[in-house]
Amino acid sequence: MAIFCGTELEQVCVFCHLLARAVALLVIPVVLYLLFFYVHLILVFRSGPHDQIMSSAFQASLEGGLARITQGQPLEVAFGSQVTLRNVFGKPVPCWLHSHQDTYPMIYENGRGSSHQQQVTCYPFKDVNNWWIVKDPRRHQLVVSSPPRPVRHGDMVQLVHGMTTRSLNTHDVAAPLSPHSQEVSCYIDYNISMPAQNLWRLEIVNRGSDTDVWKTILSEVRFVHVNTSAVLKLSGAHLPDWGYRQLEIVGEKLSRGYHGSTVWNVEEHRYGASQEQRERERELHSPAQVDVSRNLSFMARFSELQAQIHLLGNIVIWVSGSLALAIYALLSLWYLLRRRRNVHDLPQDAWLRWVLAGALCAGGWAVNYLPFFLMEKTLFLYHYLPALTFQILLLPVVLQHISDHLCRSQLQRSIFSALVVAWYSSACHVSNTLRPLTYGDKSLSPHELKALRWKDSWDILIRKH
Repeated sequence: MAIFCGTELEQVCVFCHLLARAVALLVIPVVLYLLFFYVHLILVFRSGPHDQIMSSAFQASLEGGLARITQGQPLEVAFGSQVTLRNVFGKPVPCWLHSHQDTYPMIYENGRGSSHQQQVTCYPFKDVNNWWIVKDPRRHQLVVSSPPRPVRHGDMVQLVHGMTTRSLNTHDVAAPLSPHSQEVSCYIDYNISMPAQNLWRLEIVNRGSDTDVWKTILSEVRFVHVNTSAVLKLSGAHLPDWGYRQLEIVGEKLSRGYHGSTVWNVEEHRYGASQEQRERERELHSPAQVDVSRNLSFMARFSELQAQIHLLGNIVIWVSGSLALAIYALLSLWYLLRRRRNVHDLPQDAWLRWVLAGALCAGGWAVNYLPFFLMEKTLFLYHYLPALTFQILLLPVVLQHISDHLCRSQLQRSIFSALVVAWYSSACHVSNTLRPLTYGDKSLSPHELKALRWKDSWDILIRKH
């Protein structure tokens, strides 16, 4: 009986230890992490100069800025609605579906031809040429009927450019910078025997059911071309001077699954009431009236912020971590060869600590990195971050080992300490220098941005105006 009670007591103790570790290592860190962002989002509730990188829903939840424009807008998009369409991907910069009266060049620099129709681009600034009219293909009216007829998932629509009344179109013509994709244009009838191909099927990708209505800001939609099954997509490439350096829009036939570059949301929305072109242009130039706000939950804003945190990292730390791993591997190999010859360079307790550090840190790095390295897939930064954590943990182990066991004299220890101080200072200097790129907390001139582009492979967008 005593043995049984002792066993029960041991089980309770083990459970309590596991529970305490789970609370200390998982629950408390997660709660603290969420708490930091909760306090941050409570204190920072007004719009600022860099809100544009966030989604329309996030911006509309802040006081001022986009909220002043979108408050009071009709929630449901109807046939005849006037809308601006923002690309969800927002890379390389947030932008809106845009067109203007200029046409594509008849012949590009590489000798390829185009349709010479009206250009369609993605423009990174708010502009009257960002407005489109959602037209019912079966009717001629460009105004909202009474009562409004909402657009639903699966409906066929035409997107008519508000200022030029040309219809969004794509066809089997190579895009300007992406020859594997289709050109997207606004249709102009040059009396050429080429039929207009301006029918698009609306797909609401975040719908709850197949009868969902297209909603302002909340709905994420794709436009699938009826004739060719191509999807309206932001390629991200900058057009030449004839396209005013705006971003290329293409029809992508091979689009599979969800990707933000093919997804759009309505940001600004009004019910069109003017059938005549001149009256409609005055209507598009006038600001929308506001009276009601929309709220976004804390968890929705928190989740979006996690996707918007860009980690450039500290180059000194990255290189030092890799160097520490290489030094650990070489020293371990050296010690093992010496121990095979019965030469023990380290005391037994120091050797055990060294082996344990390798099992935890070097082993953790290998477990987190090698499986991704061996896969035939594109590696992104987030694949390597867990492995980097173990490298950074290994770094002080290697430094301490060198100081304790490889520096034999006081002079060597002093020189090594000076090198460590220099290394630490350089890490702090690099962190402070690249801080504007990592955190975006300081505006930089084009010259200052170019100075921070230490490698040609770094893709830093520098605006000319």
